[in-house]
Amino acid sequence: MTQMVERMLPLYEGKMGLLYDHRYASFTGLGDTAIEQNQERQDDSLVLPRYWVREEVVADRLARRAWGSEAALLGHRRVARNTDERTIIASFIPFGAASYGWILTAGPDARALALLIAQYNSFALDYILRQFLSQPSIPQGTFGQLPTLPPEAFERLDTVVGNGADWVIDRVAILVGSGIEMHSLVRELGRNDLLPVEWDQERRVACRVELDAAMFLLFDIERGDVEHIMDTFPIVKRKDVAASGSYRTKELILEVYDAMQAAIASGAAYRSPLDAVLDTPHP
Repeated sequence: MTQMVERMLPLYEGKMGLLYDHRYASFTGLGDTAIEQNQERQDDSLVLPRYWVREEVVADRLARRAWGSEAALLGHRRVARNTDERTIIASFIPFGAASYGWILTAGPDARALALLIAQYNSFALDYILRQFLSQPSIPQGTFGQLPTLPPEAFERLDTVVGNGADWVIDRVAILVGSGIEMHSLVRELGRNDLLPVEWDQERRVACRVELDAAMFLLFDIERGDVEHIMDTFPIVKRKDVAASGSYRTKELILEVYDAMQAAIASGAAYRSPLDAVLDTPHP
């Protein structure tokens, strides 16, 4: 007599992810509240889901839609509470079972998805969404109404950073590539040389700051407006002040923003502290 063994896949819930982080939280027991922030960041460390789904069910659901990449799914949390420091919380999660807590973006390919997540997680787009969101959740289809930039728009950064799209995608690869489940995505993004991607908090901050500054530039937001927008994120400010005595996130973004504007004005290249890691060629 042959015994069939069903393969079960983890169900990724929205609460398990944070910005650029599919391993933010892991379930520790039974019940909705038995979840804790994940402290393990080794390349082979995994999070524990609350639910498991049969592989055939997952395959059937995924087959109903055309995906630009099968290396990972791009999603943002459906829940958007005013007690969260950010409204848009987007992450790549392993290609598989995703709960209702994620709203997924199919996209044409992995590179285009990387350009989208850089916009989704930017303060610029977050601020725009906050202007008309009047409920503690993001309705399905909302992102189709937001002014996201097409891939060709990133060419505006070419004179400053070399290849604008590559520059953004490289930083996204560092942010999302930590964890063995994301290796195939990093390869699709063309940065196999970065693997395994170490979880380096200082480097992650540098990536996010540069991406935010670049998005402010691409959205044609002037410096004074950048300052105003950053001041509309009181929880981010409060956490920064508690940790360092000043609004460090705002200061770092403005520093990079000013350096990029100076590079544009002079025709010189913007020099990033990440250039050595990414082996970035300059224009």
